[in-house]
Amino acid sequence: MTRTHTAIAVAFALSAASCGRPAPAPQPAPAAPFYLGADISFLDSPMRGGRMLRAYQENGQPSDELTLLERHGWNAFRLRVFVSPVREAPDNSLENTIPLARRIKASGALFLLDIHYSDTWADPQHQEIPAAWRGLPFDSLVQRVEDYSRRTVRALKDAGAMPDWVQVGNEITRGTLWPLGQLAAPDGRYLPPQPYDTTVQWDHLIRILKAGIRGVRLGGGDTPPKIAIHIDRGGDWATTKWFFDHLEAAHVLYDIIAQSFYPEWRHGTLEQLVANMDSCAARYHKDFLVAETGYGHSHVEQNPDMEWPETPEGRLQFMVDLVNTIKKAPRGIGAMYWAPEIEAWNEDGTPGPVVFTLDHLKDLTARPASHAPPGVNP
Repeated sequence: MTRTHTAIAVAFALSAASCGRPAPAPQPAPAAPFYLGADISFLDSPMRGGRMLRAYQENGQPSDELTLLERHGWNAFRLRVFVSPVREAPDNSLENTIPLARRIKASGALFLLDIHYSDTWADPQHQEIPAAWRGLPFDSLVQRVEDYSRRTVRALKDAGAMPDWVQVGNEITRGTLWPLGQLAAPDGRYLPPQPYDTTVQWDHLIRILKAGIRGVRLGGGDTPPKIAIHIDRGGDWATTKWFFDHLEAAHVLYDIIAQSFYPEWRHGTLEQLVANMDSCAARYHKDFLVAETGYGHSHVEQNPDMEWPETPEGRLQFMVDLVNTIKKAPRGIGAMYWAPEIEAWNEDGTPGPVVFTLDHLKDLTARPASHAPPGVNP
């Protein structure tokens, strides 16, 4: 037998032997990471809205908020950026944001950049055009949005603080850059000036969003961040559908549905949040992030969504229930606590109960204290 024939015979024998053995079982795909994060933007602003600077500590050792949160498993952080010059708000300019963004990236945590497209607070009640941009023709304003987005992301990248995710706008349920990109939301509040043309206003908002997304991706170059679109309807599927159906019809390219979910602002129950997440996953096939949350005193009278005690222990139980709910729902990727420096710490600067959220996901599951939806807790 020649050497070639011998090799063929050996290969045939090995093949035949392997046929008698069961194939190895396929390995399950690794679980997607879950992000418990916080918006810590107050830490990088010279003016902190009159809030006293806290001296953080644990076990008698001085520390800082970012370090302590990471020590307890928090692995994602959001920073907002306002257009300069900033007015009537903490000075979260790009210049002031870069050093803290560097620290976040150096620590290995995920960095979410929240671009407000305003020189002051942008939220469901306010979406003001920056003073430096006012008076521009609409086409020029759209170009300014793209250029600003590109420069902002590029500056962070060049500084070694490339965002992993970027929000194009903040709580833009009613649009942004009012009144040019303002929408009449289904709740009928904060309506645009009359006469109002639905088609024109949606066209304006879509052009603004596409310009912002283009700019972010150009700034990211060969490492573009994921794009998040953020509204404030965590427990409201009807308004969520109204908003994101328009984006889908206009072929807006984004990666993450980001929502605010505050019981204190009557954003719904955890059951309504799950229903919204279920519907979003089935209809849009996007990841779902609770980009802002918290549990303080209710801003609404007779608020049925405040199911937990308004205490530090109630805040911990709320966050345990929220995290367990998001992890159980389809495409849920995380939750971001807004401004933990306000209410997450004890008076002496030591971590309050909510800082230990991840330590209690399995032991704070019993009713009546827990209000997680049926099927969430074991």
